[in-house]
Amino acid sequence: MWQLSVVVLLAVATGSGFGANILHRALMYGLAAKGHNVTALSVDVEDNPPPDVHFIKIEGVYEALFEEDSEGLDFFAMGELGPFAMVSMFNEYMVSGCEVALRSEGVRTLVRYPDDFKFDVIINDFLLGPCLSALAQHKFGRPPYIGATAFHGLSSTAPLSGAYSYSGLIPHNEFDAPEGMSYTERFMNFLYNHWEEVSKSYQVYDKIDEMVRRINPDIPHVGQIEKDARIILLNSHPVVQYSEPAMPNVISVGGMQITEPKQLPDDLKSIVENAEQGVILFSLGTNVRSDLLGNDRVVEILNAMEQLPQYNFLWKFESDSMPMKIPKNVHIRKWIPQNDLLAHPNSKLFITHSGLLSTQEAIWHGVPIIGFPAFADQNRNINYCVQLGVARRLSLRKINSQDLVTAIRQIMTDQSYRDKMTQLSKLFRDQKESPLERAVWWVEWVLRNPAGSTVMQSNAVNIGWVSKYSLDVIVPLVMAAVVVLQLGPDCRK
Repeated sequence: MWQLSVVVLLAVATGSGFGANILHRALMYGLAAKGHNVTALSVDVEDNPPPDVHFIKIEGVYEALFEEDSEGLDFFAMGELGPFAMVSMFNEYMVSGCEVALRSEGVRTLVRYPDDFKFDVIINDFLLGPCLSALAQHKFGRPPYIGATAFHGLSSTAPLSGAYSYSGLIPHNEFDAPEGMSYTERFMNFLYNHWEEVSKSYQVYDKIDEMVRRINPDIPHVGQIEKDARIILLNSHPVVQYSEPAMPNVISVGGMQITEPKQLPDDLKSIVENAEQGVILFSLGTNVRSDLLGNDRVVEILNAMEQLPQYNFLWKFESDSMPMKIPKNVHIRKWIPQNDLLAHPNSKLFITHSGLLSTQEAIWHGVPIIGFPAFADQNRNINYCVQLGVARRLSLRKINSQDLVTAIRQIMTDQSYRDKMTQLSKLFRDQKESPLERAVWWVEWVLRNPAGSTVMQSNAVNIGWVSKYSLDVIVPLVMAAVVVLQLGPDCRK
């Protein structure tokens, strides 16, 4: 077995960092299992990693960005942000995360590596921006670079892959609109898509470039280094999201984090297997915490659960404080093994925030969904599932017990939801290899072909935004048409 060194730069900035770490660790451990040495820069360090995985902790990032003593993200406020503001906020996180990370002892440790140290490939979560990846690439002699992310938005890969924004086809990642958009929605979607692509240059790359040059003044512009990505491992799959054209170096590895289910702990196993009509799982993920919903919303949810005593509810709730007595059919846990529970045949319904990883796991295991989207791509995820008839959507801000009861009864009694989700699950699972095996194979393909792997890259990353979308052709044509139309009547005189 040939053994090579890989450096993986994990999530340090965005609010989706927890999900990103889950996905990247699956890839890291998959590479280590094939005999590769993996060095990981991460805000979270595993206590007992596999022998070939070595962590370098980037300390202080979460504390600086999210304030360790805060009560969590204000996801209601985030839900009120429009796509322009949401994109700018994520851009700001990239810059802020870079600023903090560059001051960390972990990054200083990487910079102190010997100049002749060899990494054979660098894998970076490009949603962090090119901060650490550009620094590492220049430090270690520009080994092949791979972009990877827990996100599924193809438009976010544009700086690396040259992806085009098909604004009339599907809504932008942050745009709460259906696939069949109206003219007004398509008009706004055009603006959102191109704002995301154009804003990267001056909101992210130029600012990060200035910070990185304080450490190494000789480094090329970080935006240029970002374009060197040989392949992009995108957490996407055409079966579980709106389909759109992709560049050849964008590899779909959606569901890479889904593992073989493990045995449930005894207490959860007893609850699930003794539920005669099945268990309903309620979890709003990591960033959208149930204990921050407010007492009124929690009471509405508990009242709905109490009205359905025939079903057992398992609710991931992060604190011990409840505004009312917990009904007998409701079981509260601060943490749940979500993937393992969804895999159990007695799990009948998943009430979720519609985060990407949660949505993928529900589809993989064939469990229908009730979605309470809060912000960002959660709206698009649940809209897709509703369109396919495998989910219902409700409002997180205006939770009403009767609406929740009605939605639960409909999904639990209408077999079509489960039948359609079972079919979708079958399509998702019907792959020639697992998403993780595919991801590992493509990383090894780049390792086997360090020079030749450049053939996968599109020249679209090297031409300007105006040329890429032929605006320098379209605008003169439109102007010529206007002139002809204006002069036409005069010529006929």
